[in-house]
Amino acid sequence: MGKVKFSTEYEFPCGIVTLFWDEGEEEECGYEIQLELQKPNGEYEGLGGWSFGYEEWSYRVWDKWGVYINQRITKIKGNQDSLNAFVDELGNIDCCYKLYNEDYRKDDFIEHLKDIEVIQHLILDIKEEAV
Repeated sequence: MGKVKFSTEYEFPCGIVTLFWDEGEEEECGYEIQLELQKPNGEYEGLGGWSFGYEEWSYRVWDKWGVYINQRITKIKGNQDSLNAFVDELGNIDCCYKLYNEDYRKDDFIEHLKDIEVIQHLILDIKEEAV
């Protein structure tokens, strides 16, 4: 993880879920959103991650995607079943900016910005900014 600009924590029966707005680094993937679970036993589990590079549009999409996830998790209000369903939903959205990272560029299983259009559709009505 690069430089975290902003993070938000949410309490659930499974542990603490943290949403990170990571400003990233060019040699990584640029702007990233990370969702992570800290279990009661102290172990960490990644719940999702999306990266957007440093294009003209990247900052806006990064910011609004984080706001979208924050709004959805806030509405769940600690309901574990709803969180599980949302994490499953997010798991179907694949967005990796692979041009900066040599390992990603070589990986044929990672498609560059595969679901960016899905994200752009979901954030269309997001008005507020997180950072």
